[in-house]
Amino acid sequence: MKEFERLMQPLNVEIEPKGESLALDWGEHEYGTHRYHVRQLVEESVQRLARMEKAAVLGAGNHGEVDLPGLALHFQQVTVMDSEDNMLQEWLESTGGMGHQRVKSLTGVDYTGLDQISFYETYEELLQSGAAASELAGYLRDCAFQVRLHETMPHLKKTFSLVISSGVHTQLFYLYALTQFYSHMGRYSEPEVRQIVEALVYLRNSLVTDYNQLLLSLVKPDGRVAAWTEMIVLDEEKRWIADELYQMRTEGERRRFLFEAFGKYGLEAAVLGLKDLYDKLRPEQQLFHCWVWHTESGKACIAAGISGLPRP
Repeated sequence: MKEFERLMQPLNVEIEPKGESLALDWGEHEYGTHRYHVRQLVEESVQRLARMEKAAVLGAGNHGEVDLPGLALHFQQVTVMDSEDNMLQEWLESTGGMGHQRVKSLTGVDYTGLDQISFYETYEELLQSGAAASELAGYLRDCAFQVRLHETMPHLKKTFSLVISSGVHTQLFYLYALTQFYSHMGRYSEPEVRQIVEALVYLRNSLVTDYNQLLLSLVKPDGRVAAWTEMIVLDEEKRWIADELYQMRTEGERRRFLFEAFGKYGLEAAVLGLKDLYDKLRPEQQLFHCWVWHTESGKACIAAGISGLPRP
């Protein structure tokens, strides 16, 4: 943990952009915003590459966060992967030229391998049939091993000079599966609910670390992995965390306070994901950034990003 903490950079407050024109670009003219800090992490990662051949972006969504045209200027090809359809194809068709030629879109990507074992269908069938808590929990835990029998994107192994994960760790599986379970929760006693939720957490944690392994499998030996995610949601009860940070005079104080806050108030998938990824990256030339992110929906959170070379 001490080495993990050592990489922490001074926290930055996001300055919300003014004017409607910025809402239509990729954030290249913004300063201090969430997109600015994501771009800084990506640009610093690019600068440290020995070769710039192909790049991959996982979790591009509707892609205001990662500057895809900027990446296309540096790399021969940028492959954008997402688990669902997004607006990228519409953007590609509207741009033409260099951006269209160098940016490739892949949708319906199964990051977790759950689709390959028909997890969601089987999970829903068990819930609908009123399966016993022990049966349901056993199935969830077994899935952590079943998905590892199926490779994810084996044809793209060791293909990319830079692999970017854009806010994926907290979106993997858990919230959707928990929502599915919620409508059936009344059938189970409190201890049974706890048993099932613990099994969901077990599967989530396994999928998060497997996802990190997927990122590393895609990158070339001399390439880099960069990932960012929201860490702490600053709701009314937690907004004091940001206020407290800016009252501290030294970076060391702020770093210790922030990592303690991650442990107490951080989103579990995010904390596990970044700590596990840190352990899988070489200590030299690592980057770690942290900032306050104000979302379009009005939510605020502390976000963090890491970048580095895979360990041998």
